Amino acid sequence: MANQALPNPGRYVDNSLVDLYGTTIDQLLADLGRNVTFYLPPTASGCPNCKIGFDSSSQGTAPGSNPFTGDPYNRPFPAGGVCPVCHGTHQILTINTETYQVLIQREPKDIDYEQYGKDVNRRNVYRIKCKVVTFEDIVRAEKAKIDGAMCVKIRDPVKTGLRDIRYCKSWWIKTDG
Repeated sequence: MANQALPNPGRYVDNSLVDLYGTTIDQLLADLGRNVTFYLPPTASGCPNCKIGFDSSSQGTAPGSNPFTGDPYNRPFPAGGVCPVCHGTHQILTINTETYQVLIQREPKDIDYEQYGKDVNRRNVYRIKCKVVTFEDIVRAEKAKIDGAMCVKIRDPVKTGLRDIRYCKSWWIKTDG
């Protein structure tokens, strides 16, 4: 019955419409897109000061041949003391960020706010749309800076497009910190 309403079902989304959709969204990203910074999990590396690293190759003491140079990762400490750089953890965490150009929509209407609880206020929710190459980083992101506000994900991103998957959408809520 539903197909009887259309004279040629399935023939309305042709290649020219798919191309038009893709070029239009790409142009919107170029013209109206804003930069959003995604904060990814930090990368751990061995502490260069106490030289213990992940292989436990030292005793956690600064070697005498490593004089203090003023470098923040080169600070002397007494034998048997706690390394002042890594505070005895023997690793340095490096913050990883990625910045992408995205389309931002405030107060999106495509999610059910009630399922996220009473703390989710429509005015504090953002939906972003960007190219699908950002998908893995958005999945891994712990938080994002959107329009100057720190945000956390309230829903996993989804891939989207017209016949071909070119974009992804994700939903974020503004936090206080």
